[in-house]
Amino acid sequence: MSPTSTSPSPRPWYGEFLCAGTAAVGAICFTNPIDVVKTRMTLVGSSYAASLPAGVPNPYRNPVSALIHIGRSEGVRGLQRGLGPACLWQFSNVSVRFGVYSAAKTVTGIGDSSASPFVKWVKSLGLAAVSGGFAALASNPFFIVKTRFQAEEAPSVGAAGELMSILRVDGPAGLFRGLSAFAPRVIVASAVQLSTYDAIKAAVVQRTGLHRDSLGTVLASSFLTGIAVVLAMQPFDFAATRLVNSRSVAESGGAALYKGPFDVMRQTIRDEGLSGLYRGGTANYLRFGPYCVLVFVFVEQLRKVEQMLFKPDHR
Repeated sequence: MSPTSTSPSPRPWYGEFLCAGTAAVGAICFTNPIDVVKTRMTLVGSSYAASLPAGVPNPYRNPVSALIHIGRSEGVRGLQRGLGPACLWQFSNVSVRFGVYSAAKTVTGIGDSSASPFVKWVKSLGLAAVSGGFAALASNPFFIVKTRFQAEEAPSVGAAGELMSILRVDGPAGLFRGLSAFAPRVIVASAVQLSTYDAIKAAVVQRTGLHRDSLGTVLASSFLTGIAVVLAMQPFDFAATRLVNSRSVAESGGAALYKGPFDVMRQTIRDEGLSGLYRGGTANYLRFGPYCVLVFVFVEQLRKVEQMLFKPDHR
């Protein structure tokens, strides 16, 4: 992906932020049901599942059974649970990731350099990782709320009410609880997604002769990028989901269940084996794969609309 427009017309500084954020909101509206499934499957192996009555089979044994169970027991509203916070999470996260990455590429000139593809990829990896760090800070509060709303026992208040509840109980620091797990997840996902999409897209154009903005180029590049991202971020995504859904010391009135992301991984490996870290991994790809494709398809189209709106001769 080239975050900057191929047109010589200068873009407004906020152009990529709006295009990417809007594209992400559009994508999550389609993939939120799978995100709900992924969240539930991540949580069922933890103490959260202890509330299930004895002898009741696990309804989240695979993505299909989980999707059917949620649809039957909670209806469409259950499948789209947490959609509002998810949209806020996506807009704040993706707009910052793409926007900062675009600005950084423009300032450094990496996209226009004559360096080898591998060197460009490594440099882009670093810039995308930095953009992911900023995105994690901007979106962490919404990730907490989104995760809690997608859990089986969702808060009875709205998203704003849940944010205020966290502030009352834990103070401002509560909005960034789980950041130690969430930030690595976003940084890894951002670094792999943005740099790999750039590299794969350039390779597809070179090898096939397809136009860089054609639908075929975008679909192939985003599909392969989605696979790479899920493989890289799954352990961090798993740890972040469990960490932010667990209650703090102030909320539980006792000791916190986890001390940090690596403690989540340690306890999971101890209790559930190494494969436990990839619990919900299939659902994660079923969510992120189509989501990744939709984001890039939407953002490429929105860039074209932006280019038409900001032509020098536009009145």
